[in-house]
Amino acid sequence: MNENMKTTPSEKRALIERMKELNCLYDISKLFSHYSLSLEGLLREIVRIIPKAWQYPERTLVRISHNGREYRSKNCAPNCCTAHRETIGLKNRPSGFVEVGYLKKDSEASAPAFLEDEKRLLKAIAELLSNIIAKKEAEMSLKKTTDELRKQTAELENKNIALKELISSIGLERKALQDQLRMNIELTVLPFLNKMQNSDTPPEAWQVYLKVVLRNLEEIASSFNRRIIEERVRLSPREFEICNLIKNGLSNKDIAELLKISLLTVERHRHNVRKKLRIDNEKVNLATYLRVR
Repeated sequence: MNENMKTTPSEKRALIERMKELNCLYDISKLFSHYSLSLEGLLREIVRIIPKAWQYPERTLVRISHNGREYRSKNCAPNCCTAHRETIGLKNRPSGFVEVGYLKKDSEASAPAFLEDEKRLLKAIAELLSNIIAKKEAEMSLKKTTDELRKQTAELENKNIALKELISSIGLERKALQDQLRMNIELTVLPFLNKMQNSDTPPEAWQVYLKVVLRNLEEIASSFNRRIIEERVRLSPREFEICNLIKNGLSNKDIAELLKISLLTVERHRHNVRKKLRIDNEKVNLATYLRVR
């Protein structure tokens, strides 16, 4: 081998130091790709990596300060030696620093001096940290904003579902009220109006029907009407008609004359109504029962 091509020990040493510096910068950059790491976790890992790039790793201490929080190497202690420091800047303002020092041995008057390359490396690390922290904080801010947007979206979706359910419920209630109103009118008003339109209806019957119609219109949503509608499954149209007349104070005789049916038929209908309403064995006046229901 050519003597001129041989590498001297000092050159080998310098090459090794440069490799350590490159590995340090590479390892710090690679940490940023670990998205699961928080900013705090990232800075703790960087504190662990930095000493490997210095001349005496086992005697190297590291301290990083960012936004009032400090991250130290295990061997770091206040005022243990002179250290070199570089500022970490974010958006043209200082946000902390990275500091590296050497521990001195008891036999030494002072700790080893920093190499110029180490000072340049520390400056490069500070610049790299500034960029990493800025990107990490932007990433965290974006994640926070995204999480808030997702939360707001979920809340809006829940409110939208609740609103749809409310609107649906209101719609069902409205339909139920409309159906009930229609049924009330069909059962308590229309039959008598139809009779009033009949040319064969005598004037005195017409007056009775009118009185019943007016009263039923006033009580169209009363508990009686709701109750009777519920009982409609059991009551026939004729029974329901007779119930309405009984409720309005007509006697059996009045009903028989008004409907042009026999008294016996009215009494039979009354008996069936009491039975279907389950009051046939009770001493309850049917007219009173219908009014209070």
